[in-house]
Amino acid sequence: MSFFGVGDQDWVELDIDVVERRGAAGLVAALEDNRAAVSAAIGSPFEVEFAADGSIIVAGVRRRYRAEVDRTGRLLFTGILDPDGPL
Repeated sequence: MSFFGVGDQDWVELDIDVVERRGAAGLVAALEDNRAAVSAAIGSPFEVEFAADGSIIVAGVRRRYRAEVDRTGRLLFTGILDPDGPL
């Protein structure tokens, strides 16, 4: 973060990439720290993957989930539709 300004006004400039990387690293750490609970919740062991858009994917044996931390700080999983599966 850097502070800059003109005259008596100051602005804060944030490095959003750094913030996002820290958020992703924290999410991966939370998944690893809670591996047993996550495996039980999705019904299989899992691997953590990084999607092209920077999101975190939890890949179980049969399903894949987009993982994020919700506004209350809880892990949130959203199922990803399998293009070869039923509609």
